[in-house]
Amino acid sequence: MTNLNKLYALYDISIRKEQEALKDLLTNHLPKEYTSKVIDKLSANKVIVDSQTVRNTKAGISKNILVFNAIVEIAKEYKTMSNRLKKNLKNNTN
Repeated sequence: MTNLNKLYALYDISIRKEQEALKDLLTNHLPKEYTSKVIDKLSANKVIVDSQTVRNTKAGISKNILVFNAIVEIAKEYKTMSNRLKKNLKNNTN
């Protein structure tokens, strides 16, 4: 479970618009298999982490800016794919 208030404090996210954007990404766009995707993304940059570290970072239990950034990037990628799919579906129905 993600503790958004903890994440806002850990990463100094004080602007309401940024908080809402982060909440949207983490609650609506992060895929179920995000841990493996984050691990793969970081290992491509020669950063070794395990799934527990990824989950603890997302939950706000531990602070790791590299892992947190990778989590947000994965969520943003999935949001982009979701928006593209919605657009394509809308275009096909018109």
